[in-house]
Amino acid sequence: MNNNQHTAIQAPTMISGARKSWTVMRIWMSISVFIVRKYKSPARFIKIVRRVRQIKKRHNVAGAFKKVAYVDGRIYLSPYNNGWPTRNFNRAVDIEARKAINDPVGNLEQLNTVMIALTKKCPLNCEHCYEGPELNKKDTLTLDDHKKILKKLQNVGIPLIQYGGGDPMAKVNDMVELLKSSDGSSDIWISTSGFNFSKENARRLKDAGLTGLSISLDHHEAEEHNKFRRNEKAFDWAMEAAQHAKEVGLVINMSICLTREYTTKENLQSYLELSARIGASFIQLVEPRAVGNYAGKDVYLRSEHIDIAEQFFVETNADKSNNHLPIVFYPGYHQRKSGCPGAGSKYLYIDTDGYMSSCPFCRNKKTHILEDNTTESSIEVMRNEGCEIFEKYN
Repeated sequence: MNNNQHTAIQAPTMISGARKSWTVMRIWMSISVFIVRKYKSPARFIKIVRRVRQIKKRHNVAGAFKKVAYVDGRIYLSPYNNGWPTRNFNRAVDIEARKAINDPVGNLEQLNTVMIALTKKCPLNCEHCYEGPELNKKDTLTLDDHKKILKKLQNVGIPLIQYGGGDPMAKVNDMVELLKSSDGSSDIWISTSGFNFSKENARRLKDAGLTGLSISLDHHEAEEHNKFRRNEKAFDWAMEAAQHAKEVGLVINMSICLTREYTTKENLQSYLELSARIGASFIQLVEPRAVGNYAGKDVYLRSEHIDIAEQFFVETNADKSNNHLPIVFYPGYHQRKSGCPGAGSKYLYIDTDGYMSSCPFCRNKKTHILEDNTTESSIEVMRNEGCEIFEKYN
């Protein structure tokens, strides 16, 4: 049973200013204590700190990230990191520490995030769905298969696992059982349209161990979102899901697929403000790719749209007047700046049949995740192939 089941849940809070500085200092102190206790040697400590600083510098955005999110007793720097303080938070640091001292790290073990498509079932057929051709076919993976996949990932210490689809809420009972089978070593998220995310199901999932909810919302206006999602109930589902997630203390990330038509500063600001009103801590700007229902179509953002998104990402996070609003994440910005962390480097996608790919968009299908003797070599191939859009992550 989750410790918060019978306690009041505090609304999500954005921490900024002196409180944010003090919080970040405490996090760095806890990381330092972890490194000293585990690796003891001062020489090793220096090597590890240097490597961590190099990584931080690589991903630094000048003037950005003036705040952190506080949700249900934990601090969240992003939807891609474990909450702090937890026993899992230092796991990514530990992997880089081992690399700094030349301690061998396995290809699967070094991943930070794995996304798993739980099911082909979904009540929608969204304009951009990367699994469009597979939707509502018969599922080939059983609940037992998914439990084995989860166990395999947790046995090597994957700190963050996200379930998508289809829509995981189409098989909510399986999702609850999976969470109950978790050993607690991973933060587990669900990516959903909001379908079937009732108050009762929100509580069931939270009590079973769910950390966060990534809700797909592709327009701040109901009619336009419903059109994109091809369902007149889609906007209401997303709003209700956010409300129920907030009530039970889940971290909320709103995710939008940017189209050329939508990508204006005014639209993005409206999206950010709506996300704040419904209790989100993060919003994520995702670029369209010509896969799934978009296969063969000219959907890529042009340079002027990318410029707008990048400027919004940097300036919005840096502006102190926005400190009460959700943190904006734009993976495309970092991919252009530092290379793609997917392609088996820090991220892996497992499709609805259990086969590994670099990400949901780079459909370079490899071997089955449960084929133990091929996992390491398949991930190595992905890393060597890199990303077809962005440069390789080093």
